[in-house]
This record gives sequence, C-alpha cells and structure tokens, in this order.
Amino acid sequence: MIIKTDRCLIREFMEKDLDSFMSYRNNADWMKYQGFKNLTKSAYRERLIVNVDLNIGTQLAIIKKNTDQLIGDLYLKKQKDQCQLGYTINPSSARSGYIQEVIIGIIAWLKENDVKQLRAEVDAHNIASIKLLKKLGFVYQGLNTEYDDVYTMNI
Repeated sequence: MIIKTDRCLIREFMEKDLDSFMSYRNNADWMKYQGFKNLTKSAYRERLIVNVDLNIGTQLAIIKKNTDQLIGDLYLKKQKDQCQLGYTINPSSARSGYIQEVIIGIIAWLKENDVKQLRAEVDAHNIASIKLLKKLGFVYQGLNTEYDDVYTMNI
C-alpha cells in the first residue's frame, strides 16, 4: 500500500524507519497529547513491522519524497464505512503543512475505498490539531472521554 501526495509517500513501516520514529515518539514534551509512546525499539518493531490491515488498525509511515525520511505517521482503522484517523508529525517537520497534505490524500484514497466517514479523536488541549481538523472540514461531535474530543467528516 502506497499513497502519494505532492511531497509525501504514505506506506507501511520498514526497519529503517524505527530510529526516526523513536526520536519523536519518545519525546515526552512533544508527545504529551499522544498515546503509543515511550516504548523500546523491539516493542515498536513488533507493532509497526506488520502486514497492513485497516480492519484491525494499522500505523503507516509518512515519508518525505525528496529525502526518503520518515517525518510522521498515521493510524487508520476501518469499521464498516467509517475510518478512525490518528496522526503524529516529527517536530522537525511540524507546521509545514505535511499533515494537512497527507490527510487530504488519505481522504481521497478512503473515498475510493468506500469509506463514508472519517473520525478523529483529539485531546481537548491539543489546539493545533483541533484547528487543523476544523480547517479540513471536520465537525465537532462532543467528548468521547474526559479528555478526547471527537471530530468527524463525511466524505
């Protein structure tokens, strides 16, 4: 599975991505709003170097085309005609429009694969992520937990 955008490739994880993944996923300050963090390389390997299966949920690598470097990751889990979305960017690539570009590319790909709605859960304090979701047209649905807001987009 490879999805292309203007500047990025979205693909399965490879062994060569693990060190870059660990550099931002184990950054406590940067990852304060995220789960799936602070693990060992072998634990990440076990969860990331797997066959892509959207029905059970999968982490995908975001690769910058011109450098072939991992700059972030996506989580997708398909349930009937809805798909759960999660995303993280390496702080060195933050605020450069990569996640917006990638989500737009994922929306087009999901639409071609019979997904009707995209759902994102975001920590209520993660203002940058909330602004991005709203900018892309996601609509606030309410609280899922004490901390997570739910946003959806019909596609």
